[in-house]
This record gives sequence, C-alpha cells and structure tokens, in this order.
Amino acid sequence: MKNTITTLLFFLAFITGYSQNLGYQVHGNYSRPITKEKLSAALTMNDISPGYPSSWITNYISAEVSATINGKVMKGLGKNDILSPEQKNILHQAELGTDVVVDIQYRYPNSVTNNMDLRGMHFEVTVVPEIEAEFIGGQAQLTQYLKENAINKISEADSKQMKQAIVSFTINEKGSIANAQISTTSGDPEIDKLLLKAITKMPKWKPAENAMCIKVKQDFQFSVGNDGC
Repeated sequence: MKNTITTLLFFLAFITGYSQNLGYQVHGNYSRPITKEKLSAALTMNDISPGYPSSWITNYISAEVSATINGKVMKGLGKNDILSPEQKNILHQAELGTDVVVDIQYRYPNSVTNNMDLRGMHFEVTVVPEIEAEFIGGQAQLTQYLKENAINKISEADSKQMKQAIVSFTINEKGSIANAQISTTSGDPEIDKLLLKAITKMPKWKPAENAMCIKVKQDFQFSVGNDGC
C-alpha cells in the first residue's frame, strides 16, 4: 500500500491519498475560489481572476458577468476589463456558493492572415467563506479516518472494477455533516453505501466563517476512483 499524500489547495484543507489502486480527495465544491470580501471590492476583471490578460485584450466586443441570484440569472454587460456599475451590483449580491461566470468576446490580429479574428474567453469563480471549514485534527486525521472507514474496506478486486465516485456533502454552521449524497455512483451499490456511511458518520469539523466571523455552511466533495481523482 502506498503512503498517504497530503497537499494544500488554495485556502482549503485538500487531501489526497492512495490505497490499493484508488486515489481519493476531499475538497471544496469549486474549481476557482474567491472570497465574498474580495469579490465585493473588485473593480476590474483582474480583481476577479488574477492574471487576466488585460494587457493584450484591447479590442472588446462584449464583456459579460453573470450569476444566479435568488434563483434568477442576472447578467451585466461592460465595455472592457473595467467592471460596469451593473456588473459590480451582481458581484455585491453574490452569496456564498454562488458561481460567477465571465464571458469575454474580442478581436485579435491573426499574424498569418492579418485579419482581426473573433475570439472568446470564459471562466468561472465560486464565492467561498473567508475562513474555510476544517476537519478537527487536520489533514492527517481526515486522511486516516477515510482510509479506515472507507478506502481500506474496498477489496482490491472491487477497486479495479469501480468507477470514480463522488459524495457531495455540506459542513453546516455547527460543524456537522449535512445533505450527504452520492452525486456520482461508483457503479457498485455496496461501495456507494460504504462511502456515504463514512461521510455521514464523520466527526465534526470546525465550521467556516465569513468576514464578520459568523459561522456559515460550506459544500464539499469526497472523490474516490482509479484515475487519481
């Protein structure tokens, strides 16, 4: 059995381990995080996504920011990388867990044809708490818990046959597990049941907090599979 590997992803306790042929992770339910405080203070696209290529995108056609607010999709248009009042309003209203979507259409010179080609850029960020939820005991303890209560209980034969599985769950304001469910099945009902049980029976976490030090909920995923997750 290979040794457990632990890593840190962004501001979040992100654990990766290997047992038999399985890779497994626990991570926040997002790909690119941004805090509410930073999002609300954003004035440019670069403030939303550091590294945004504002220096070479100059010939804009459209710059759209959108997000689902209270169940309704809101869209705000701008002329360039400078956020418009409408776009800033959307960012101010985006709550924790909201996905903010940016779509840019622009023209860029083609060095071969000398034409101004139409190009596009798309990226998303997710609003996360100022202080993210953390397993009490840290990454090593979380890794050990998952090994003992899930990974090591899957036989080597079953591990070779299973598909990548994902269990989605929420750490609520009290640090307890809530809304745990199989969002992607392993293809084996018994393995799904085992993974779900390991999450629902997991010890309490230290809950996330917003900028006002108020405890808030946060969504996570537990991924297990043969592809290293």
